[in-house]
Amino acid sequence: MRKGTVLSLKNFRFAEFIAKNNILVILVLLFIAGIIFGIFSEQKISFISDYASSYLDGFINERTGASFFSVMLESFMSSCAVLLVIFASGTSMLGVLLVPFAAVLRAVLYGAVSAVLYSQYSVKGIAFNAVLIVPSALIFIFSLLLAARESVKFSAIILKISFPGTQAVNLSFDFKNYCGRYLFILLIALLSAIIDAVLSCSFIAGLNI
Repeated sequence: MRKGTVLSLKNFRFAEFIAKNNILVILVLLFIAGIIFGIFSEQKISFISDYASSYLDGFINERTGASFFSVMLESFMSSCAVLLVIFASGTSMLGVLLVPFAAVLRAVLYGAVSAVLYSQYSVKGIAFNAVLIVPSALIFIFSLLLAARESVKFSAIILKISFPGTQAVNLSFDFKNYCGRYLFILLIALLSAIIDAVLSCSFIAGLNI
């Protein structure tokens, strides 16, 4: 097979992937934009800086001297609270707007927290972020983006059937699938909480800032 044909097939598959996962791709791009905004706005917008600092203080206080199960439960419940907002937003017509907004807010927080750590604590802040925050956060971000995709899709269904003249549709099957997918997403969030607990109990004493 000629090189041009191989490249053509790769481009086609990439375009096909984008087309099938357009909602997820848009959410990822928005999330990245939110992180960048959080990083560069942390020192310019006071309430973002204050919230990031408050989040960081709470993160440290909840984990310092705490047991494995205490940290895991606290981390999992925190993740569940975020996912609950995403889930509830997806059950309304406004979810197509509220869900991406909620995801971007979380992204801004991650960016602002990273900026605080890097600007105020230098090398120790970089190590703290890399070891204690980023590993579990990456897994939770994966669950968050999956949840956001499902919520946007379900909200879009509700929005479509709300238009005048649209035939009534029984959403019970779609809602069962919606809830089932969230159960899988919660398992990913639980994995994030377990990793958070393992790393926090192992390293927070040595990396405390």
